[in-house]
Amino acid sequence: MATPRSSPRARNLSAPESDRAAAARALNQIVTKHRTSDQVIASVATPLGRDMLFGSLRYYCVLAAIISDHLERPLRQKDQDLWCLMIVGAYQLRHSRVPDHAAIHATVQACSALGKRWARSLVNAVLRAVQRDTERSFDSADYYPHWFSARVAQDYPDQAADVLAACLERAPQTLRINVCRVDPDEFAQRLAETGIASRPGFIPSQRVLTEPLPIEQLPGYDSGLVSVQDAGAGFAPQLLNPQPGQRLLDTCAAPGGKLFHLLEACPELAAATAVEIAPARTQHLVDEAARLGHTARVITADATTLEWWDGELFDLVLVDAPCSGSGTLRRHPEMKLLRSAADIASYQSLQQALLQSAWQTLRPGGSLLYCTCSLFVAENDDVISEFLAQTSDAQMQAISLPTGRATKYGWQLLPTEPRTDGFYYALLNKAATKD
Repeated sequence: MATPRSSPRARNLSAPESDRAAAARALNQIVTKHRTSDQVIASVATPLGRDMLFGSLRYYCVLAAIISDHLERPLRQKDQDLWCLMIVGAYQLRHSRVPDHAAIHATVQACSALGKRWARSLVNAVLRAVQRDTERSFDSADYYPHWFSARVAQDYPDQAADVLAACLERAPQTLRINVCRVDPDEFAQRLAETGIASRPGFIPSQRVLTEPLPIEQLPGYDSGLVSVQDAGAGFAPQLLNPQPGQRLLDTCAAPGGKLFHLLEACPELAAATAVEIAPARTQHLVDEAARLGHTARVITADATTLEWWDGELFDLVLVDAPCSGSGTLRRHPEMKLLRSAADIASYQSLQQALLQSAWQTLRPGGSLLYCTCSLFVAENDDVISEFLAQTSDAQMQAISLPTGRATKYGWQLLPTEPRTDGFYYALLNKAATKD
C-alpha cells in the first residue's frame, strides 16, 4: 500500500495554513460538487477559516477573473483544489486585513496540506501577480454571473446597483424569541446580562445581534427560548393572522421557522400540519418542535400531490416555496454559483404546482400566504399573476409591511434594508361559497 500524503495534523501545520486548506477544500466541494455552504461548513472549524470561505464565495466571480488572467493555462480537473486555494489567497489580498506577505506565505504553505507541495511556486507566482494587479476596478454587476446581474437589472432598473452591492454585505443575525416560554423584554435583558449586544427588530419577538454568535452560545437555546430567523421571514404571523381554533397547513415546511413562529403567535390553533418531502428535513422539524415545545403533525410527502391529505380543509395555508434563493446571498453567497438562468423556469413550474395543490386544501373564506426568499419577479409576482388567472376563486389581498415595497400582487423585501434578506410575500383569500 502506498504511503498516504502528509496531512495537516501529521505535518503539524500552523493554524493559518490549515485554515486556508480547510477553506479551499470546502470551496472546492461547492464549486465542483455543487454542495451548499450548510453542507460543508462543519469541515471549516475556525472563524478565520469560515471568513475565508464565505469571503471567497462572496467575491468569487471577480477573483476568478483576476486569477485566470495570471494563469498560463487552466488547471487540471484534479487540481481544482489548488484553484480554490488561489481564490482563498486572492480574497485575503483584496478584501481582508491580513498583511499581504502573511497571506501569500500561509497560502503557499497550505499547498502541502493539500498534498501538492509541487504547486507552491505556481501559487506563489499567481498570488504575487494578483498583489500587483491593482489598477482594475469592478462594478457591482461584475461580482455575479451575467445572467444573475442581468435579471436584477431587468427587475430593479432603478435600484440594480444598490441591490447587487447589498448582496455582497454580511447579513446580521436575528433572533426570534419564543414568547410561549419567555417574555421578549426579559430575554433582551438576559442577552444584555450575558454581554450580548442587541437591538430591537421589526416585531417585539425579534432581536438583532450586533455580532453573530454560534447558536450554542445563545442563552436558553437548548431549552427552546430562542431561534435564529431572518427578520424578513418574521412577518408570516402578521399577514396570516392566525386565530384560536383554526387549522394551519405549512407545505415545504422545513426548517420550520415560519411554522413555529405561527404557533408561538397563536398557541390556541386547533391543529398544525407540516408537509416536507425530505425525510432528513422532516426529522429536523420533529426535533425543532420538541426543542421549542410545540405540537404539529409532521408528514413526509410531496406537497405537489394530495396523496397525503385526509380531505379535511384548512383555514390557513403557508406555501413557503422552493426558489432560487437569490434573496439570501448575504448568508448563502454560493447560490449565485449553484443556480443558473435555466433553473428559474423549473422553479416556476414547481411553485405553480405547489400553489394549485395547496389551494385545494383551503376552505372557502380561508387565507393562503405564498412566500419565497427570491429577488426575481419571475418567481414572485409572475407566479401569482398566472395563478390568479387560472383560479377563479382566488382573491389578492393588499399587504403593507414596515419595510420593503408593494408590488402588483404582493410585497418585496430587499437586502438594501440591512436587517432583511430579499423576501417576497403574497396573500390570497379563497372566495366564500354562496348559499
